[in-house]
Formats: sequence, C-alpha cells, structure tokens
Amino acid sequence: MSSIHQNPSFQLLLTATEELILEKGCQQTTLQDIMKRSGLSKGAIYHYVKSKDELLGLLLQRRFAAISQRFYQTVKEGGSELTGALGSISQGLSHIHNPRDVTNLILIYLLSKREDPVIGEMLAKLHEESIQTSKEWIEVGQRAGVIPATLDAEKVAIFFTMITYGIRMKTQIAPNASGLTVDEVHQIMYQTLTNG
Repeated sequence: MSSIHQNPSFQLLLTATEELILEKGCQQTTLQDIMKRSGLSKGAIYHYVKSKDELLGLLLQRRFAAISQRFYQTVKEGGSELTGALGSISQGLSHIHNPRDVTNLILIYLLSKREDPVIGEMLAKLHEESIQTSKEWIEVGQRAGVIPATLDAEKVAIFFTMITYGIRMKTQIAPNASGLTVDEVHQIMYQTLTNG
C-alpha cells in the first residue's frame, strides 16, 4: 500500500470498518456507521476511497500485505529455511478457516457484487496480486535453493490460490463440515514445494 495508507487516520478508518463488519456484516455496514465509528467526515473518507466497497477491498489488501511482510521478515531473520518462511505464510493464512473472519466476509460480499464493473476489476486485481505475490515467495525459495528450480512457480502459485479460495468458500457454505486443517494445508504446501 502507498505511504498515504500508512497514516493514522487511514488506519483508524480501516480498523473502524473492520470492527463494524464483524458486528453488523458487510451489507448492513453503512458509510454513516463508518463515519460515526471512526470520527472521520465523509470528505475525509472520500480522500482515501471512492466507496465503501473500495474500502472493503483495501481491508483484503491490508491482510495480504501483512502476511507478505511476515514472510519477508521471517526470510530475513531465518535465512533460507523453507519451514520457517512457509510457517509464517501458513500462520498468516489460518484466518481463511474461520467463517467469521472479516476478510472471508468481505470476499463473499464482494463476490456477490462482482457484476459491478468496478468491483469485478477490484477482484481481478486482488486475484492477480495474490498470484504474483505467491509466485514471488516461491521464487525466493528457489533462489535460496530450498525449492526445486524445476517447479513452475506461477502454476504452483495459482494452485495455492485456488486452495485458499476453496477453503474460504467451504467455511461459508458448510462451516461445520470436515475439511482441511491449517496443519494439513501447511503439509500440502510443504510437500508440493519440496518435491517439485
């Protein structure tokens, strides 16, 4: 995210919006609610975003950026160990198993509005960013020699992205049904990355 998104007012806006979504849901949360909770005026909010939906998209981006930041910090601190870096990704993605996680709620809400060209474009951009970031993570491991160079980083990144989508959908459709645990997803990722 750009430097404007690092200022305290913007962070307050994101935090207030996230709290409201957990309390009221995406559909029921209004711009008026966000203004009241954050203490920011409509003009101040529109300085950062054009709509509530754009704000929701930024919450998704913030979560993914935090996972990426943890990954690169783990790599920086731990050198070339795949288990540590992959562990930071797995831990960062553990929220996808929670049907009440704010990013799962936002994704389902935005998917229901994907026919709106602005939202469709936002979702496509988030999808591409997810794949590109995952591909970069794999390439870091390949350069460090802990992931086989023969592995097609882009195809594996697409595969991992599809797994996360599937888990997110399962949590919304059948939250109490059995599925892959966080540890099982971690193991699948580890085996895929080490065996090529």
